[in-house]
Amino acid sequence: MNALFLTVTAGQGHNSTSFALASYLETQGVNCTVLDTYKYLSKLIGDLVDVGYTSMARHSPKLHLLMYDKAEKASSSEKARKNYLPYTIAEASKSKMQKYIETKKPDVIICTHIFTAIIISQMRRDGVLDDKVPVFGIVTDFTLHPFWEDTEMDYYVVANELLLFEAQRKGIDADKLLPYGIPVKEEFSVDVPASEARTQLNLRDKTTLLLISSSVGFGNITDVLSDIDKVPMDFQTVIICGRNKRLSKKIINTPYNKDVIVVDYVDNMELYMDAADIIITKPGGLTVSEALTKRKPLIITDPIPGVETRNAYFLINNNLAVYAGKYSRICDVIMQLYSRPDKLSQMKQAQDAYGKKHSAKNTGDFIIQLIN
Repeated sequence: MNALFLTVTAGQGHNSTSFALASYLETQGVNCTVLDTYKYLSKLIGDLVDVGYTSMARHSPKLHLLMYDKAEKASSSEKARKNYLPYTIAEASKSKMQKYIETKKPDVIICTHIFTAIIISQMRRDGVLDDKVPVFGIVTDFTLHPFWEDTEMDYYVVANELLLFEAQRKGIDADKLLPYGIPVKEEFSVDVPASEARTQLNLRDKTTLLLISSSVGFGNITDVLSDIDKVPMDFQTVIICGRNKRLSKKIINTPYNKDVIVVDYVDNMELYMDAADIIITKPGGLTVSEALTKRKPLIITDPIPGVETRNAYFLINNNLAVYAGKYSRICDVIMQLYSRPDKLSQMKQAQDAYGKKHSAKNTGDFIIQLIN
């Protein structure tokens, strides 16, 4: 059995989702290919999307919001959709995409980015894709991005049951919706006691806050850490800086009253989440899904305007997280959480109900059963 994943690099979430699901499928004997689709079709376009997304998110968040709002308006108009750039790219690239798919001979195609779902849908409408090959769309946020309702997928994997009404309201058949959760690595579904995780990571066994940076920036991390430093409690803060060497150097050279442990890129994020008592992150779909899988108190902050703002609304409205920002300082939010065991209990209950363990396994098992 061959599975073809079509992703686009715009941040790392779509790629990570592809690799998480592919990793599980490969343990079941499935041959998986993950294609960075835009970079394959045109390195120039792929690099522009990648760099453009990162640059806008980091330096021009208002422009990012403007483009997202424009996309939402365009998705409701057939005429506007046809003039939207991803549709133009899909029309121009379907011949090259058809040849690639014919060489790979996939038994299933999985789209983890809306742009690739647009390409596959265009190919289906034009009759240049074998309609016997099932196609899955994976929605990698806690809302439906613009244009998903205009795609022709056989199944749509969504974050949880709370998104079913939105999807059906936008015209997607209920029978096509699979609320298995955004696929994350199976390791996130294995719980390690906090003390044991701290021992494995060579951390002190004490209350631990985990602060996760991102590839596209995360507000002013040093300001966040300075604010956390004002909390009148004894704890340590672990900050994951990823590949941002400048950020890690800046934090190391800043004095703090409390223990601050700087960590660069890690491939065992699940263990760091196990070690944490509270997780603080921007509301990206994949990182939030990982945290919800771990059932940890979650503070979200600094959403990228657009889809992450909508993620934040969803999480707050459904008791899955609390928010800290300009008008709700993180030091106050932390103290409020620790003063409200009832709030922590509500968050835990919501995460138990709507955080999805074994998201990659359940999605993968459905795909294998469908093909077999």
